[in-house]
Amino acid sequence: MKIAPRWRKVWRDIAEAPLRTALAVLAMTAGVFGLGTILTSYSILSRELAATYRVTRPASAILLGDGMGDATVDAVRRVPGVLDAEARPVIRGRIRVGKEEWAPLVLFVVRDFRDLRIDKFRPEAGAWPPGDEEVLLERTAFSVARAAIDDRVVVKTADGRERTLHIAGSVHAPGLAPAWMDHVVSGFVPWSSVARADAQAESGQLRIVVAQKPLEEGHIREVAERVKGAIEGPGRAVTRIDVPAPGRHPHADQMDTFLYLLGAFGALTFALSAVLVANMIHALLTEQVRQVGVMKAIGASERQIVALYLGQVSILAAVALCLGVPLGLAAGRAYARFAATMLNANLDSRAVPFWVLAVQGAVGLLVPLVVAVGPVARASRITVQQAFHNDIARQPFGSRPFDRWLARIRWLPRPLMLSLRATFHRRGRLLLTVGTLAAGGAGFISALNVSAAWRRALEADARARRYDMDVRLPRPYPAARVAEGIAALPAIVHAEYWVEAPAELVGRSVHGDTRVNLIAPDPGSALLELPLLQGRRLHADDGAAVLINQVLLARAPGIRVGGNLVLRVNGSDVSWRVVGLVKELAPFPTAYALPGAVLAATGQASGLTRGARVVTARHDAATQRSVARDLEHALAKAGVEVSSIHSLRDGRQAFADHLVIIQSALLFAAALVVLVGGLGLTSTLTVNVVERTREIGILSAIGALPRTIARHVVEEGLILGALSWCLAVLAAVPVTAALDAVTGQIFIKSSLDFFMSPGAAAAWLALVLLLASVSSFYPAWRSGRLAIREALAYA
Repeated sequence: MKIAPRWRKVWRDIAEAPLRTALAVLAMTAGVFGLGTILTSYSILSRELAATYRVTRPASAILLGDGMGDATVDAVRRVPGVLDAEARPVIRGRIRVGKEEWAPLVLFVVRDFRDLRIDKFRPEAGAWPPGDEEVLLERTAFSVARAAIDDRVVVKTADGRERTLHIAGSVHAPGLAPAWMDHVVSGFVPWSSVARADAQAESGQLRIVVAQKPLEEGHIREVAERVKGAIEGPGRAVTRIDVPAPGRHPHADQMDTFLYLLGAFGALTFALSAVLVANMIHALLTEQVRQVGVMKAIGASERQIVALYLGQVSILAAVALCLGVPLGLAAGRAYARFAATMLNANLDSRAVPFWVLAVQGAVGLLVPLVVAVGPVARASRITVQQAFHNDIARQPFGSRPFDRWLARIRWLPRPLMLSLRATFHRRGRLLLTVGTLAAGGAGFISALNVSAAWRRALEADARARRYDMDVRLPRPYPAARVAEGIAALPAIVHAEYWVEAPAELVGRSVHGDTRVNLIAPDPGSALLELPLLQGRRLHADDGAAVLINQVLLARAPGIRVGGNLVLRVNGSDVSWRVVGLVKELAPFPTAYALPGAVLAATGQASGLTRGARVVTARHDAATQRSVARDLEHALAKAGVEVSSIHSLRDGRQAFADHLVIIQSALLFAAALVVLVGGLGLTSTLTVNVVERTREIGILSAIGALPRTIARHVVEEGLILGALSWCLAVLAAVPVTAALDAVTGQIFIKSSLDFFMSPGAAAAWLALVLLLASVSSFYPAWRSGRLAIREALAYA
């Protein structure tokens, strides 16, 4: 088959410069790969996470109270507006995970494992359904429980009784948070389980699904109130109604933020890949300026030259598309699988929508052509004289103030001076290269800054909560008796016994849940000093006054300092005057009041306590585990049962674990941008070497060694890397502030305190210099291999 001369030239150009061609293809592949990875993971996760949660048939509302038996469920199913109902009591306790070591435990009691109606889960391994002395653990709970299927474990329920259960199998409950994240073991037991020996140790729960308007909270509450009115009576009382955010997974905020970050970095990767392709095309044209002149001298038209080079770009883009699409699909699927595991979800399908492939195809083929049109059109319009002098649109060196300032620096080596002159002379190329690297650096630094801000928040919480362990008791005990048991332990240096009561927010909560922790620390307590955001702290003569935390304010934004807060306490509505707003590292709405006011509101007798905050002499994890064991024995001798001993260290670690998915998304996306930036730096240095071919030949002719020339190319790359680092640090300021606000709102309903980590900036400096060194290798190697005759003939 006869091929036209112009197309033979295209194939010859591609074949005769394999490294240049490979670099161009790699640049285009990077853009397709990065965009494909982001779009693939985004499309799979957004579909599968929603589908996984929807299949569970989540409860529209949960009613808590007594007497939630089969007769009640049957009656509720007949209430107008109710589509279905199911009773699922909850048993809270602890599970032994080591010698005298315990972890929090939540057991859900299931009426019929073969007829799950609401908040469904499915078996994964082992027996189904479990027997009376058996339990099924949620699949993420085994690592926290330090157990395996067929093991026998000891559980202690809130009534203080210990029972041995056989782990019959594992289940997947997508509606539950991963156990490793919350540090809580979740399991499921049958209606006749031995764990239900004491009905007082469990919480009755009735779950309903509404028949209409399942996403309207107002309608759900209306139906729930109707159900409450229908079932309340002798022996049956509804103490609370919880309405989860309609249609949203408990970790929906994390998922949304995660997907948002992927989408944002996907757009950034797309933009930077287009810039990179433009640089690479410019590099190709720079090398062939004289050939353009030759073609024009023998009669080639501008249209023919444009078609020739756009055809070459199309061939390279097609090759890049063939490489980038499968790599992007594989990486995107792998990352989607990782993210789903972190969020306790399954990927039932890893199918990629057609639009993802269509976008990749459009980007892979059209973007290189679009960005190539301008440079190719300009190259086609040059005159023969310009082509042979290789001075396309060049501004003479020395015509700018910066050029003249650079020329006055005498202490720089002459080869490096020439490199810097070439680098800074092409301002547009310089800005694109440095900007691309800086974008990746800003993402990298910001991810580490957010991690550092969370660590500082955890440290600030440790300074505000000056106790080590929170001891919970199943019922009120005389505080003197509890203090007597604690006093027997020399490892505990201080303890306080605060007054506490559960409460509900009267009025509609913007997040559905109305539960509020009402806590009254000891007067003059030194164990709690939360940062004050607004107002003032409590005074001894305040009466019914409260400090609220930022989470409570987010739940009921109409509340303000100086206004009133109405809480339902022990069945009665109590009005509290809000005197201040505090910030704490907690996801729960909390109000702090004076002990006398809480006792008056609840009708509790003074001198009783349901818990203690204790301070240990040493604060390391090993000491706290030892103290927890000794404390439980000491309280047992004093006749005090313990329902849980919670280490604040574990609570802070749970917070840190919740951030893993967000941090992984940031670092993953930043890595893609850094990859594109590294290729951009390589292309820029390659173009600079091409443009300086004659200078390099002259330097070689007057005695410059190849390694000297190559070293200065590397130094040029390091200078560009250092410049990008400066811009990255500046750009990381607003990005860090935005991420601090977003992640803080997700977990604590308040922005994190802004913090720029010196370690993050130093880590990126080291990484970008390493990247610059690696990216400089090929251009430096090429510059060192240029023969003098070839270099001088290039002009």
